[in-house]
Amino acid sequence: MAIEQLKVREIVERAVSKKVDIPEFQREFVWDPEQVKKLAESLYRNYPVGSFLLWDSSEYQESKTAEGTQASLWIVDGQQRTTALCLLFGQKPYWWNNTNSWNEALERYDVMINLPLEDGEEHLEFALPNPIRRKDPRWISIRDVLKEENPAALKELAENVVGSNNSNNSRSEDILQRFSKVYACLQNLWQIRERDIPVITISHQVEDVAEIFARLNQEGTRVKEADVILALAAVRNPGWVREEYLPFRNELEDCGWDLDAGVLVRTMTGIAKGRASLREVPKDFWSSDNLRKAWDETKESIGEVLIKRLAGFGITSVDLLPSANSLIPLIVLHHHWHNKPGYSFERAFCWFLLANRDGRYSGASITSLNEDLRAIKDAKDFDAALKNLHSRLRVPPKIDSDQFLKNRYDRASNRFLRLMLYLLIFRRNAKDWVDETRIGYDKGSMVTAGFEPQWHHIYPRSFLKNSNTPDNEIHCLANITVLNERTNVRKLSSKPPSEYIREFTITTDSLQAHLIPYVFAAAAGNPKLLEDLWSVGRYKEFITERARLLAEESNKFLEELCASH
Repeated sequence: MAIEQLKVREIVERAVSKKVDIPEFQREFVWDPEQVKKLAESLYRNYPVGSFLLWDSSEYQESKTAEGTQASLWIVDGQQRTTALCLLFGQKPYWWNNTNSWNEALERYDVMINLPLEDGEEHLEFALPNPIRRKDPRWISIRDVLKEENPAALKELAENVVGSNNSNNSRSEDILQRFSKVYACLQNLWQIRERDIPVITISHQVEDVAEIFARLNQEGTRVKEADVILALAAVRNPGWVREEYLPFRNELEDCGWDLDAGVLVRTMTGIAKGRASLREVPKDFWSSDNLRKAWDETKESIGEVLIKRLAGFGITSVDLLPSANSLIPLIVLHHHWHNKPGYSFERAFCWFLLANRDGRYSGASITSLNEDLRAIKDAKDFDAALKNLHSRLRVPPKIDSDQFLKNRYDRASNRFLRLMLYLLIFRRNAKDWVDETRIGYDKGSMVTAGFEPQWHHIYPRSFLKNSNTPDNEIHCLANITVLNERTNVRKLSSKPPSEYIREFTITTDSLQAHLIPYVFAAAAGNPKLLEDLWSVGRYKEFITERARLLAEESNKFLEELCASH
């Protein structure tokens, strides 16, 4: 193991010139602009930003981009920081092979500084770009400073900044003083290039690298177990992550299913071994023959359940679900029993919804997942598996109307009820109240890239706040429906319901499709009745009746699912 100090500029130069690369088991660049800004601030203040870990291995040649590499040094820990440094310098690292996306990243991650010009201003301010800062000559991009090889070149930049901010009656001594202050600040900022970063180089065997990867801390959080296992699978199956895993994951993401490694890997081990705890999976499972067979079966089952079956109920995005982990036993259940007598996806889906209501797979759910995957694999038939799964739930079979009346739509604990609301509206072929596109559909075609619902307050918040309605009543699920974003934000926002129903000629049928109680929906064509029934004074009556209707339809839906064959 070798330890050295490298300048920040040297780290960037290595990344640009192919002297270092990233192995295929490393994740993509995931830092947000705020993290890049904080890194720049830390370097400016000479705060420690952690050490970098490189792996010296001429034998391992599976790079992230699959375009070949001349590097034998691989970044095991420090990829996010290295890429962030390249963005700060405006120099594309070797492994970022898409020029268009790089140019977009340059725009998004353009850290800016506000130079001190006035008396009393001493320190630089770091910020992210917006239209106002782009036009303000006091704000410049940090790239304009870090790109210079020689600090003497900063004189011209300082002159331009001071000249752009001078008034016609500025005294020469004031201009000189401002120039000196700006030039000094730019020189201090330029010193980021010369900051020393500890770099540790190891030359271990590939199996050891996965274990080292497992023990690292990144951004204060421990590397996830599934990411470690993915790294282990990668080093034991060169090319698999790049050629099989990542393309499939990206396909799913394009279809609205942005699933992390934990869901995908545990679905695979659940299908093959009936285990969610990766430590219980035999080591020989990760050998090439076993892994590829299990992966092929996993891809087929995931595609069948996510792209075909769940889409039929309107679920085309993981964002709709209370728990992404709940997909694992549903997919495994489908894999083991879908071609056996007695199987019904509708009945499996009913259990899936109730499991989400129960919160069985939220939080630290590995124990529950492990129990249920084992039960699925060991069951004698589909009915036995489903009965066993139902027996573990601790929720009543019916939903009470109070659930929609007393629970807010914007609370994480109520995501199951929000999902049920969406499913009911989708089930009734409801359309947007203004542009009449079907909810969950885009101009007649299913949104394969995922549908992000816009939760619309039927009685707008501002309308109710003026009448001193409590927040919990304003945001209750009984006052929520789903519309397109352009309708929710641009057309109906803040308007009293009687006004927007009249203005956009929303019909009784269209309102009822969103489970608006009939007595309120029927007023759509009667201006006098509309004003009376949809007034603030009738709001409590409205949410009480709609909560009853939502509960009634929810229970009917669940009963139909559980009775399906």
